[in-house]
Amino acid sequence: MLKTLLIKNYALLVDEEIQFGDKLNILTGETGAGKTIILNALGTILGDRVNNSFVREGASKAIIEGIFQIEENVLLLNCLEKNDLALDDEQMILRREIFDNNRSRAFVNDTPVQLSTLQEIGELVVDLHGQHDHQSLLKIKNHLTFLDEFGSLEPEVQEVAESYQKLQKLMAELNELENKQESVKEKREHYTFQINEINKVDPSPDEEKDLLKEENVIQNRERLFNLTNEFFGILYEGDNSVLEQLGRVTKGLRELQEIDEEFRVIQSDCESAKLTVEEISKFLQSYKSNIDFNPQRVEELQNRIAALAGLKKKFGGSLQEAVNARDKMQAELASLENLDSQITSLNKRFASEKATLSALCFELSKKRKNVAMQLDQLVPDILSYLGMPSVRFKVTLKYQDDPIGVISVQGQHYRATAAGMDFVEFFISTNKGEELRPLAKVASGGEISRVMLALKSLLAKKGRIPVLVFDEIDSGVSGAIAQSVGRKLKELSEFHQVICITHLPQIASIGDFHLLVEKVEKMGRVETNIRKLTSGERTEAIAKLLAGEKISETHLESARELLQDATLN
Repeated sequence: MLKTLLIKNYALLVDEEIQFGDKLNILTGETGAGKTIILNALGTILGDRVNNSFVREGASKAIIEGIFQIEENVLLLNCLEKNDLALDDEQMILRREIFDNNRSRAFVNDTPVQLSTLQEIGELVVDLHGQHDHQSLLKIKNHLTFLDEFGSLEPEVQEVAESYQKLQKLMAELNELENKQESVKEKREHYTFQINEINKVDPSPDEEKDLLKEENVIQNRERLFNLTNEFFGILYEGDNSVLEQLGRVTKGLRELQEIDEEFRVIQSDCESAKLTVEEISKFLQSYKSNIDFNPQRVEELQNRIAALAGLKKKFGGSLQEAVNARDKMQAELASLENLDSQITSLNKRFASEKATLSALCFELSKKRKNVAMQLDQLVPDILSYLGMPSVRFKVTLKYQDDPIGVISVQGQHYRATAAGMDFVEFFISTNKGEELRPLAKVASGGEISRVMLALKSLLAKKGRIPVLVFDEIDSGVSGAIAQSVGRKLKELSEFHQVICITHLPQIASIGDFHLLVEKVEKMGRVETNIRKLTSGERTEAIAKLLAGEKISETHLESARELLQDATLN
């Protein structure tokens, strides 16, 4: 509910704090007193566009702030969560600041927000009926919601929404696979060629190092042969070879050892040196005998190294990256081999869910048609009770043909949304003999308000929006009809907070909370004041609505009777 509306420097409202009750709030006042300005201010915190013409002359900015008590409004709580906004002790504050340079700022609980966010939130807390953009009946998208709420079709709508989401998900998966399949046709040949190219070379990551080593050896084979041969001769084979000389020294050291034991260690070292020279000699002999002078092997090495270099250049700079590229392409081709079967399986699931959605939509549509027929009868009855006796009201349900639509009924394809296949609009004829026309285009502000009152009275316990504001609802009615309008408002206020601007005493008298809007002059300037009326003041205010400026005792007595009747009813 709207607890408080704070308005500063907005048109004729200088510094007003308006407290509202939780049921039926009545605003009365003379024509031009500023009642519409209050609704304009309320519309401002609901996201209406504004300009600096509303800023009171002499002020730098206007401020409008609405304090709402939030209870069990799931849609609003979800909206706040989506926009990273939090409630403060189940309280929400919407604020708008309008500057004299035509700029404005919007806040929710002191957090700056975009105007679109404020509008989204505003539509979930206040339904404003009159000459205002917030009239939900003027938005055709809301007609379907009214219909479903009246018919208690929310479970069926939820089923349709869930099936629709499943179908959308399957469609996205199918499109992805089909796009992948299309790209595969182009990639398969390319990948196969590249894989064959790599497999033909069949590289191993460390192969190049060994090949380069072998190439280096072959390129230096003559030098290697000559040196190993030379060293072998020096150490082992030539005259006075190192091994021969070490043999003589070893023999001599043994003789010296027999004379002096101190030669034992050095003689042993000489024996070890001799063994080492023998090992080196064997290695040199073996190495030189294995040196290959095959020119064909040189060519093979060069060709192999060149092939590996080509792979490195083409696939990322190293043999490991070439191997990784091959493995990746092979894995992708392998995964694509069963793509056709995946698509076939997914198509079956899609067709099954499509059939499910079609059946759910068709059943929901049948129920909506039954509910629509009920509204076609009930709304005119209530509107007749509210002073519109010649009204005809019609709920139209249409399907939109769509050759590629997901809904298929008896071979015909239709467009669908998460709400089903029905596109709903309310039509009305307010005068006898006139054709039915779209409600959003032909009804006046007062008529729209009474149509809304009729619908809201039917939906009293189910309405999603907690605060209902009615302006001009008494347009063109009086007497008994005014009392009927008042009683409907009273009934509605048992389930919603209702704020109603009225000129009729029959409606004003049934309010639970009566506010008077009046112009006063302060320091040579006119401003609007709003105050709650006491019991006595209320009697006088209703008497004024009956009589005008000159109030007689008869008018006061009539006002008391209206208030007494309202209490009894």
